[in-house]
Amino acid sequence: MRPFRCVPGSFLFVTALMLIGALRADAQSGPAADTVRGLAYDSLSWQPLAGALVTAEPGGESAVSDSAGRFFIVSSRRVDRLVAFHERTDRLGLGELVATRPEGPDAWARPIVSTPGINTIWARLCAPARRPGGGNGGIVFGSILAADGTTRVAGLGVVLQWESVRSLADTLKRMESITTRSDSLGNYVFCGVQDFGPAAVVASSSSWRSGNVLVEATPSSVRRRDLVVGPTEGVGAFAAVQGRVVDESGASVAGATVSIDGFVADIASGPNGRFTLPAVPTGSRMVTARRVGFLTNAVILDLTAKGTTDLEIAIERTAVTNLERVVTRDARPLSRDARELDERKVANKGRFLDSTYFLGYPSTRLALSAAPGIRPQVGRAPSDFVLRGRSDCLATLWVNGVREPNEFDSMLSRLPKDALAAMEIYPSENMAPSRFQTPGNTCAVVLVWTKAHINARR
Repeated sequence: MRPFRCVPGSFLFVTALMLIGALRADAQSGPAADTVRGLAYDSLSWQPLAGALVTAEPGGESAVSDSAGRFFIVSSRRVDRLVAFHERTDRLGLGELVATRPEGPDAWARPIVSTPGINTIWARLCAPARRPGGGNGGIVFGSILAADGTTRVAGLGVVLQWESVRSLADTLKRMESITTRSDSLGNYVFCGVQDFGPAAVVASSSSWRSGNVLVEATPSSVRRRDLVVGPTEGVGAFAAVQGRVVDESGASVAGATVSIDGFVADIASGPNGRFTLPAVPTGSRMVTARRVGFLTNAVILDLTAKGTTDLEIAIERTAVTNLERVVTRDARPLSRDARELDERKVANKGRFLDSTYFLGYPSTRLALSAAPGIRPQVGRAPSDFVLRGRSDCLATLWVNGVREPNEFDSMLSRLPKDALAAMEIYPSENMAPSRFQTPGNTCAVVLVWTKAHINARR
């Protein structure tokens, strides 16, 4: 037998083969790659959650869900947990959404990262009350911040109002409202709100006040609206607002009329679309821009004591016929009261009765007897009456923008129903436009407009 001889370099070659084998063994025994195909879903609005950022843990790989909520992640390691973030869930205060992989060696089949359902959130925010049916199981919540931008405000009265829709065939408007108070942390919750459709919310006390702002309609049963409240007097009660009116393409719109809550005087945007309102009550406010040939638009402004210099309001061009151009050119502009009445009808924050409503009743008193939120109390003569609110309090009465005594022989009781152009009913002073709010009043507010006043031109 020939003796074994070590060929020069052969030892190094054998050593290299052994190292390669060891590395392959380590690679095979290390964490295996993983592929995950899943779905991001919004259980509150019953629709996919598009645009969610989904991250795999512990690998750290991420993907963004598509328009159908689908996402696809290839990880270098086994995926044990999925964490998703989305602007909608952040706005609702839900934070990150988490899905944990079931135990076992099997593949993770179709994982779903979803928001909590409405019943889960109801149990957390509204228990022990049971969630009502009939489309009135929604939740509106938020926090209340002072105009200094840092202080939470507790103990404020908060009123939410919406137009009730009982059925698709229901043509009679019914305004419903709920009242609550902000807690020690400045938070508020309304349970049992109509699930779909817009609402309006306002917060106030003897020292603090916000405007009556919109809670937008969304597919979700849970909505959030944070509020800013300003002091009714003293430091921080007013601030300046500067901004610009633009069209849908971002171009400046000159000559647009800008108003805030129907309280601050109107101002027109300049040639560059810019406007300045020097003394606006601080707090959450509705800012409206309108111009002939454009659709009116209103945006929410959370105005702090620092004011704002970059408010932008976009209004969209609309088709105007030649006939409309002629009429607009020849007619004198509407009065401020007529314009603001039209804006409030669009915002739909109160109960509105027009002249056609009164045609179906023999008298104004009988017509108001059928109106929600108020009750006529008859005096000695059948034609004399006063208006009372839901809690039997004496309502505040305004006729053509002037406050009138709500007495049995008031101007309203003497007005023939054919002279009435419109009437606005707000169930509480908090829900009325700022211009018609009276300090200390907690009852309903009734605004009466005659045809002669509304049809007058400037």
